[in-house]
This record gives sequence, structure tokens and C-alpha cells, in this order.
Amino acid sequence: ISLLLSALVAAPSSAQLGPSVAGPVPVSGALVRPGVVWDAAAMPGLSRVTVRAIDHDGSSAQYRGARVADIVHAAGVPVGGAVRGAAARAYVRVSATDGYAAIFSLAELQTTQAQCAPILAETRNGWALTAGVGPLRIVAPCDRTHTRWVRGVTRLTVIVSAK
Repeated sequence: ISLLLSALVAAPSSAQLGPSVAGPVPVSGALVRPGVVWDAAAMPGLSRVTVRAIDHDGSSAQYRGARVADIVHAAGVPVGGAVRGAAARAYVRVSATDGYAAIFSLAELQTTQAQCAPILAETRNGWALTAGVGPLRIVAPCDRTHTRWVRGVTRLTVIVSAK
């Protein structure tokens, strides 16, 4: 059984965004309900946020998307103060079309600094992400090295490390 996760939008018009090709992203692994898929096409359940971040080239941009913490939480994974026991040893592996991957611990996803929370971005400055970085991209605004900014996101996997 597949569960459709989504986010409430007060987004720019579709003419501004261009065609949306942000396809489904499976959310799987430990602590996740089976069959969960996050889909950008129909997003009434999760809120979207806008963050300002400095791109690799030094330019400033506004990215809009759902917080990774909200996506994995909607899939059944504990976040914030509920991260205890096995969840305290858990992390989210973000996979990309080109084979690149990055990880985020569950504890760090629910940061108290809202402007630092990693998001699964769909737009940059109100426009759909270009083919070179999209259709979905992880933006980690406080990661100044950009090592965990992931282009072409294909999957989110929750893994619990061994004791």
C-alpha cells in the first residue's frame, strides 16, 4: 500500500513555476511505514517553507520545498524530542540520480534554527529547478561547503546504525 505524502502550498503561479516534473521520491528503511512515497504533484499534507541560501557560486537564492524532517516524520519516523533509543542512532541517506549520497542524523534534522533545516526543494527563486540540479534538490542552508546539497534526489532511506 502506497502512502502519498505532500505539502500545503502558497506557491507562485504555475506559469511562474513552469512545468512541474518533480516525481515521486520513495521514503524507506528502518522506522518507516512500508510503501511510503513523497510526491510533489499533490501536496496537501505537509507545509512548504522558503529558505534563503548561498549557492555554490556565491549567489543568494530563495529555495522552496518541504523540510526533510517533516517528510520523514510523516512517514512514521520520530523527530525532535522523540529521537531516543534506536532513533538516536538513525540517519537519513539522501540518494541522487548520479549516485551521489549524503546523510543527515535524525537529531539534526529538527534543528532549533529554522533557517538551517534541510529542505527537499522544488523551486529556486520561484522557478522550477533546472535539469542540472532538479527536479528535486536537498538544500542545507547552513552547510557552507555544499557537501550535503544533493541534486536530482531519487530516494530517502532511514538507516539505524549498529549499537
